[in-house]
Amino acid sequence: MMDSLTKQNHLLEAKSTLYGFVSTLFSDPESEKFSMMKNPEFQKMVLNSCLQFDENNESELSGTFQKVISMVNELNRETIQNENVSIFGHTLSKQTAPYALEHLKSTDVFFRTQKLADLNGFYQAFGMEVECVERADHIATQTEFLSYLILKECLAIRKNLEEETEVCHKAFIDFNQEHFYDWVKMFSENIMEKVEGIFYPAAAEFLSIFLKNEKQSIPA
Repeated sequence: MMDSLTKQNHLLEAKSTLYGFVSTLFSDPESEKFSMMKNPEFQKMVLNSCLQFDENNESELSGTFQKVISMVNELNRETIQNENVSIFGHTLSKQTAPYALEHLKSTDVFFRTQKLADLNGFYQAFGMEVECVERADHIATQTEFLSYLILKECLAIRKNLEEETEVCHKAFIDFNQEHFYDWVKMFSENIMEKVEGIFYPAAAEFLSIFLKNEKQSIPA
């Protein structure tokens, strides 16, 4: 029997893996990052995290994950890339844009610039550098950061660093409330409802199920 702290840490590690998987899922299909999904060891690690998440939340994330991965294994890269361009290319709809700033109601340039500065402030405060290939407000960048934050919290718990644990946990909640959860929830729902495709509607379904259950750990 695991004690509650060990169980909590295992679940946090699983969540970190799942946020990392979402980052991979919505990264450029031609990138090395996306290629990781072809790796059997990576697939096994994410599936184990899904199963652990399902057990804790009574969700069906693992089944959706297996559907997505079967597409990764079976579809050629060009098919996924073409779908990516048709959905997220230059003529993209604001409703399905993978960028947080595109979902802001305000079009005020100063407000949007401040939001971007706030995002970069979060990343810099925790030592994460944004690669130039992805914008700071891209879903793949944001989920990579959340994965990284949870991992830092796990390490702090293991080392009994209470203050650092609290800082990471608060940053996770603040980032979700201010920059992530609301727009990504709409983004996933819009792709499922409005996009014609094979791969990305399935990816959005995975994201939607994950978010619905994650909402429990994010105070309103």
